[in-house]
Amino acid sequence: MKKGTIAAAALVASMIFGQTAFAQGTATPPAQEQQDALKFSDAELKKFIEVNGTVTELQKEGRQAMVSAIKDANLTVDRFNALAKAHRQDQLKEVAENKEEIDAFIAAAKSLAEVQPETKKKIESAIEEADLTVEKYESIMEAFQEDPAVETRIKVLLSAK
Repeated sequence: MKKGTIAAAALVASMIFGQTAFAQGTATPPAQEQQDALKFSDAELKKFIEVNGTVTELQKEGRQAMVSAIKDANLTVDRFNALAKAHRQDQLKEVAENKEEIDAFIAAAKSLAEVQPETKKKIESAIEEADLTVEKYESIMEAFQEDPAVETRIKVLLSAK
């Protein structure tokens, strides 16, 4: 497993778990980074590494299911996204080409509303089966992304495999 895989998982995890609170331009003092790096045991980091592959695969399957649902509604992902943006801005009728496209968008959105919770539940189950809490997994993921000391510890554990 490579850093790119973990980073990709982080992106999708943030989408699925709704994680939006990340550090906003404030540098963590080096002493704080060292302390943060030590708040995870090697055992926790090893569990994180092991389950991350499963989480990544489940996220990939979820994305594929979402793309399939959109295509089944005879829309492209780009068009669905444009319609979703218009819908959020209360301009769906103005942006959609016709009523059929609106109906297709609504059908795809309903399918996505079913796929997303299913994917989230599978991911949460996988994390819990690895003897981690979702909160701990997310905490490690965030630390991996933001704390070079945690990233280094994970790389060392990965290379020891």
